[in-house]
Amino acid sequence: MEIDRQRFMELAVHVKLASEAVLEAARNMASLRPADEQPEMAAWRRAMDELIVMNVELALMERVLRKTARGERATLARPAGTVARG
Repeated sequence: MEIDRQRFMELAVHVKLASEAVLEAARNMASLRPADEQPEMAAWRRAMDELIVMNVELALMERVLRKTARGERATLARPAGTVARG
């Protein structure tokens, strides 16, 4: 599959912006952390877990884009411990 340079750069910018948005959301979520004994804690933990998963996926996309930009062959193997979402 080929992608022109402009589309590649647009994709790279969107991945970078998405990564920054996930990090900002995690920072905001951290300030909203309920006390451990509150019933909302389970939902808060799930939300944080999902933000972490999204950040890992975005980091993998960034790595693929960087390698592709340098002309390296990018492998799509997942790091140990990550789960495929679908």
